[in-house]
Amino acid sequence: MSRRYKILVTANHCAPNQGSEHGIGWHFLTGLSAYHDVVLICNRHDYIRGVVDFVESEEGRKRNIRLFLVEQRVKYTRNMRLFPFLYYMDYRRWQKRVYRLVRELCRTERFDVIHHVTNITFREPGYLWQLDTPFVWGPVSILGDEPVRFLSVYGFREKIKTVARRLSCVYQLHFSRRIHRAARRAAACIGVSEHVAEVMRRKLGARRVFVLPDTGALLRPLAPPPPRGEREPIRLLWTAGFDARKGAVFLIEALRVLQQANDVPYRLTIAGDGLMRGKIVALCETYGLAYDYAGKVPYEALPELYAASHLFFLPSLMDATTSVVFESLANYCPVIALNHLSFGEIVDDTCGRKVALTSRTQIARDIATHIRYLYHHEDERYRLGLGARRRAEAYSWEKKIERVNAIYDAITS
Repeated sequence: MSRRYKILVTANHCAPNQGSEHGIGWHFLTGLSAYHDVVLICNRHDYIRGVVDFVESEEGRKRNIRLFLVEQRVKYTRNMRLFPFLYYMDYRRWQKRVYRLVRELCRTERFDVIHHVTNITFREPGYLWQLDTPFVWGPVSILGDEPVRFLSVYGFREKIKTVARRLSCVYQLHFSRRIHRAARRAAACIGVSEHVAEVMRRKLGARRVFVLPDTGALLRPLAPPPPRGEREPIRLLWTAGFDARKGAVFLIEALRVLQQANDVPYRLTIAGDGLMRGKIVALCETYGLAYDYAGKVPYEALPELYAASHLFFLPSLMDATTSVVFESLANYCPVIALNHLSFGEIVDDTCGRKVALTSRTQIARDIATHIRYLYHHEDERYRLGLGARRRAEAYSWEKKIERVNAIYDAITS
């Protein structure tokens, strides 16, 4: 059992009932505050009311949480994605304001650990590593290393953005003095995958690196669903933001292969929103796919989608761990994923299937092959569904916080 610490957590993004970065910050807050006294520094963002309500609630007071809000002026909106450097410039200014605040706090009180949680990008470690308190940086994701041979998937604007991101990431990994100094000064760095951990050791000079996905599984009580009926179509699910890096086109091309063979009855559900929504829906119509568009589904309603599906698809070319992999696994839904990034390490033969990244045509054919096999072998698909839940249990938020506590013990002993 870890001893009780006084932890200062910086989480630019943190909010309940949200996915992505907000969900990461929220589950770190609620998980750590169950064991430690937590001082949270957060951005005054659009979802902050939920955080404030929790901190001011009876449960929040019992946990002894203190909250400081530091406003970031530039928000990462859809339009801002075209000019991400403006966001990161303002995010750096936000980190400087946080540093000045924490430096003042440290004049009058002592923290056992300072932990920078979100944003998880390696581009911005902040400045708190300069203080004398043991500094934990992570989970950290290193994006920008997606396979460039799949640029044909992207539209013109996204091609330019992807190449620019790749070049800027390579430059920062090699030449950013602040990133290198933060990694070397940190008492512990947490990489979201073995690949990221190796990059932090080899290219950033991090001394002590742990591997831990940025997100985790939420396990609600749930009985296994019944096997698929003999004449029942196999129900497929893809949900994400509609942009090219999420790889929906690979799944659509795979279903086109099945459509031409006409030997697997299926029903695809796609959910989400984004710039490529019209193009994805138009491709489904053009190829005559059997699909339903569910729109942008509220985060709290997503478990019903997973529980009603037989296979979930994660063909993303660029992501961190992404919460959808654990949401699917926790709801007994096997995952078919591309074999790279952190979900390439999480998905194994007990809970899904992985697809190699050789060519666009090969990916579509391999996905189609997996769908066809699992349609004709429901016993195997059902075994994967049971294995998915067990895999989710191994990556639960409870187990994740236990490992973070062990990291705290290791750096303070």
